[in-house]
Amino acid sequence: MTIVNKWEAFSESFEQKNTYVVGQAIIDTVKAKLAELDNLGVVLELGCGNGTYTSSLVHSATSILATDLSEKMVETTKQRFQGYENVRTGVANCAQLPYSDDQFDTVLMANLLHIIPCRHAALLQAKRVLKPGGRLIVMSMTQYSMSVFRQLGLMYRYIRMYGNKPAGAIKLTPQRTQQYLDAAMFEDVQIQILGNRVKALYAEAVKARP
Repeated sequence: MTIVNKWEAFSESFEQKNTYVVGQAIIDTVKAKLAELDNLGVVLELGCGNGTYTSSLVHSATSILATDLSEKMVETTKQRFQGYENVRTGVANCAQLPYSDDQFDTVLMANLLHIIPCRHAALLQAKRVLKPGGRLIVMSMTQYSMSVFRQLGLMYRYIRMYGNKPAGAIKLTPQRTQQYLDAAMFEDVQIQILGNRVKALYAEAVKARP
């Protein structure tokens, strides 16, 4: 089974399964962090899943194009936001985006960077489609700085819901994130760890102006 088909199989219950794995508290923390953002302009979301985090941006974005490699995930998100005039959806490969250069003010990658093997390509594509001065937002659940006991619990719940992790998945740390963003030549990188029992890595970076 391919990675795409694996996630498509969970499209209708994705949010419930994620809540079981990581807990509602950290999801609420991340959504609150995203909801604090303003002046997002035209947003491209990569790996939107079923739209869990899209909902945190709808009131601060001029428009959102929520994309995923999974057609079923995109359809679920489309149905979820059918009453929102500023939300569109589309199927897209984050490593080969079909969008023109300098098109978006903000790119969001939520729970994506740590599960894909093509991290550098995805970041380069995100930078390409961002306008100069545009903002990249990366968020990923992480075992970083969690106790061994809580890491084991998280792994157990994940495997119970989804089976083995996708090939190429990693534990995203602040150090690795900085290295990836530096390699893609993003600037003004800011990284923080959110959460208490379960953690999330949150990073912002900017595409340089000419």
